[in-house]
Amino acid sequence: MARDSNQFYETVRRPLTKHESDLVRWLIEHAHRNVSELLPQIERLTVASKCKCGCPTVDFALDGMPVERKGEQLISDWLAEVDGEPVGVMLFQTNGKISTLEVYSLAGSDKPFGLPAIESMKGY
Repeated sequence: MARDSNQFYETVRRPLTKHESDLVRWLIEHAHRNVSELLPQIERLTVASKCKCGCPTVDFALDGMPVERKGEQLISDWLAEVDGEPVGVMLFQTNGKISTLEVYSLAGSDKPFGLPAIESMKGY
C-alpha cells in the first residue's frame, strides 16, 4: 500500500499533473526492459502519497486503490537536472502495477525542487 502519513510521507488524493503523467509515460517508454503493458495504467493513476522533504517523489493509487509497495521492482532509472542540479529519476512497479515515481537529489540538497524536464533525461 502507499506509505501511511508519517514524518516523511503524507497521504494525498489528487490526479497526476500533466508533467507527472508525461514523465511516467517517458520512463515506461524508455524502461530498461519492455514494460509497455503498463502504459494504459497512466490514465487510471492518482497520487496516493507524497514525500514531505521537498522532492517530488509520489506513490500511486490505481483505480483509487493505493498500490502495494512491498516487493517493488525498479523498471526505469535515469539521471536528469532540475535548476542545474543533478537528480535521479526512478519508476517502480509492484505485481504489474505502477507504484512509485521517485526523484531525488544526487547532490544531497535539502532544498525543495520539482520534476525534471523530459529533455534533461539522460542515461548513466
